[in-house]
Amino acid sequence: MRTDWPEDDGSRPDDGSRRDSGDAPVTGGADANREGSADAVRGGPAVGPDAGKRTARDLEYRAAVDAVYRAHAIDQGYERVREIEEKTVTPAMRRIEAEDSGRHLAGLEHRLKGKDRLTEKVTFDIAKKGVTVEQALGNVKDAIRYTFCYPEDRYAEGVYADCGRLGAEGFRLVERRNSWDKEQYKGINSRWRVPGSGQLFEVQFHTQASLDAKEETHWAYEKLRVGVPTAAEQKELEDYQKRITARLPIPPGAPDIPDYP
Repeated sequence: MRTDWPEDDGSRPDDGSRRDSGDAPVTGGADANREGSADAVRGGPAVGPDAGKRTARDLEYRAAVDAVYRAHAIDQGYERVREIEEKTVTPAMRRIEAEDSGRHLAGLEHRLKGKDRLTEKVTFDIAKKGVTVEQALGNVKDAIRYTFCYPEDRYAEGVYADCGRLGAEGFRLVERRNSWDKEQYKGINSRWRVPGSGQLFEVQFHTQASLDAKEETHWAYEKLRVGVPTAAEQKELEDYQKRITARLPIPPGAPDIPDYP
């Protein structure tokens, strides 16, 4: 950060070489020389009393400029994500859905994460990981998300088939997590990367029962995500999720679908 010197107030050292138009010594005399010598011993002119205030104002201004830039970059980034969803990912997902009428895409109206929540995630990554806005946007795992819903007796074969279809569309599997053996959530979540742009998107694989349980317990999940004030409240919410999830039937072969990588 640049810090300008204060204007000359007559307190700088005077070696007698400075003259006015009449070649007379500049006013200040011996006192000025003594003050200048003291300044030289101290390492330079004394810092004015307003220097701290100027520094604080500079930092405040810089923070405001950074915030404006970040908000503008997030706005532009969100529009890029929306364009990728509209022109690339959703058309591909609809083609995949059309290949098997025995299951369907559920909740397609929620395929794009809300801007406020996306901004929250991006801002967190910038602050904690030191990444750029573009990097943070590209790495939000569920900025774009889809859910396939299958009949229980065709769940396992449907997941395998649709993972193959996603790969055939050019998407690269980044992660797949099988949670059918978990107590608070059951289903399979996967992340894929869009070729070219590198944007991540999420595909969840559910039965109707597991999807209903996820939606029923979503409020508890959100409270746990942001943090609850006491251990007792956390346990109460976790026990609630376990009770709802425990009643779900396990589709044949579902627990055997492997994680990736």
